[in-house]
Amino acid sequence: MSTVRLLLQWVCVILVLGCVASAPSRRHDRLLSSRQNGTSSTSFTEVCRKTHDPQMCSRVLAASSAPPSGSLNAKISAVASFALSLTHSSYRLARHLVTIPLPQSAPLKYLGALDDCMELMNDTVHELKLSISRLSGLGNMSGPSNITQSQLMDAQVALSASCTYQDTCSDELNDKGMPSAATAQLRKQVINTSNAVAVALDLANTLRQRIAS
Repeated sequence: MSTVRLLLQWVCVILVLGCVASAPSRRHDRLLSSRQNGTSSTSFTEVCRKTHDPQMCSRVLAASSAPPSGSLNAKISAVASFALSLTHSSYRLARHLVTIPLPQSAPLKYLGALDDCMELMNDTVHELKLSISRLSGLGNMSGPSNITQSQLMDAQVALSASCTYQDTCSDELNDKGMPSAATAQLRKQVINTSNAVAVALDLANTLRQRIAS
């Protein structure tokens, strides 16, 4: 009976994973259908060209409220906001996973890895909010150059820290022996978040080069 109960519990886990992950999936669907709202991802091709994932960059910006002719700092904020949304979703999923009874094959450090990831996600939320705040403070960048560069540097540092946090979480979840059924969706979301943050950081580096030139 205990074996059957455990199997049923894991069937429930898989079903719940689909429900918990539905928010980012709906967000992704909106990214793919953004052309229907009048903004094509090709409108952002040039600004996204030098990022490590131009397709993600273009899709996220096309689905955001940032206009193609808008400021670059607004575009960076849009990508950072997308990463923030993914982080919140990942945290909810991780918090649910810790409530599920462990399978016998799970390593002893499984719960510890999830706890670490949730702490890292909280740190990521803080850093992403800080970067968005600093980018919003740039406004039209008409202020003194030293203040503008300082605010942008703060945003870059915060984005870099966020990327490190997500990569650390991903490394823990990829550790050998982690139950794949439970962590597969979480790993996927963490990787997507890391990619989005990396894109925002690439755009911030481009903005810094423009300010310095």
